[in-house]
Amino acid sequence: MENNMFPYRILRQTHLAKQFILLSLLCYGVTHAAEQQNPAQLIDEDKPQTLITLPEAYLYMGSEIGINHYQHGCESWSIDCDKNSTMASFFAGYQFNHHLAFEVAYIDLGKAEATYLEASKQNIYQGSMRGLNLSSVASIDFGADLALFAKAGVFNWHGENKGPFSTIKADDWSPSFGVGMTYQLSDSWQARLQYEYFHHLGNDDIGGTNAHATSLGISYQFGRSRPEVITSTVINSVTNTVIKATPIELEEVTFPVLFNFDSSELFFVDSLQIIINRLIQFPQATVILRGYSDSQGSSEYNLALSKRRTDSITQYLTEHGVKPQQIIAEHYGEQYPVTDKISEQHKHLNRRVQVLLPQTIIQPQQEQR
Repeated sequence: MENNMFPYRILRQTHLAKQFILLSLLCYGVTHAAEQQNPAQLIDEDKPQTLITLPEAYLYMGSEIGINHYQHGCESWSIDCDKNSTMASFFAGYQFNHHLAFEVAYIDLGKAEATYLEASKQNIYQGSMRGLNLSSVASIDFGADLALFAKAGVFNWHGENKGPFSTIKADDWSPSFGVGMTYQLSDSWQARLQYEYFHHLGNDDIGGTNAHATSLGISYQFGRSRPEVITSTVINSVTNTVIKATPIELEEVTFPVLFNFDSSELFFVDSLQIIINRLIQFPQATVILRGYSDSQGSSEYNLALSKRRTDSITQYLTEHGVKPQQIIAEHYGEQYPVTDKISEQHKHLNRRVQVLLPQTIIQPQQEQR
């Protein structure tokens, strides 16, 4: 009797794969429809803006390496068995929004090896699996850099059972699952740790097994670099030596901080550092925060929403050392829109707080040591 590297028999495998294809498509449809209720377009081709948020949609590519365990890697009568192997993959995907992506990966799960005693001779058999994995990925953010994700899809496996007398090959589709976490190393680079489960790999010809892969990977996200905030300000550096007799002129700086629909939550705060630096270095300097909203909803609600947006920036500044008396907050609701266009790709420009650092003359006796 011929020995199989993967003894577990596969039943109704193709039917299971079809079910998981439908499940992945359903997950995409539900998540995408929900996201459309809260659009947050960040790029306006007609009117360039200075933005401090990152794009939600982008391409990414990466690779990973790890350890795979073939659950049914050997027959029970093997005299030696190694079910563990080094696995590697290369993947690419498209991130549709903060919560959903579609991913394609080429995965090599490595080899399992077993030794059997046949006719008083020890024969070695090797089994391997590799193929293309298609999956939908759903994620949820925990803070600015950390996220958890789950994925479901199908694996187009190509298996091989190699023995001393023959080599048998087969291919088919099997469902796959995965869970993991990602950490944003920078705007464009992301690391991830994940576990993947491959259900019923193989068939009656080469034998069957489940596979459990744990891997560590890194990816590059194309077009996700944060736009640099460009201002005309020149802040003179403070020294601990001689105080110059000439006054210091702080030039006017203004830029918008954009918000999501019906939200006052701050996502990216890098641009607020220029406010903190100036107001801590020069206690006589001030900042004016003017809050706005789009025209959706009642004017009373939008006025309150614009106040909450200025309050969130005020709270962030005071938590980082700015004195409350240095902050002037104004809120105007849906008044003074940046654009009167009513399409979703333009209305997001009105969901903002306009930051103004007025021109200020600092007299020598006011300069801080």
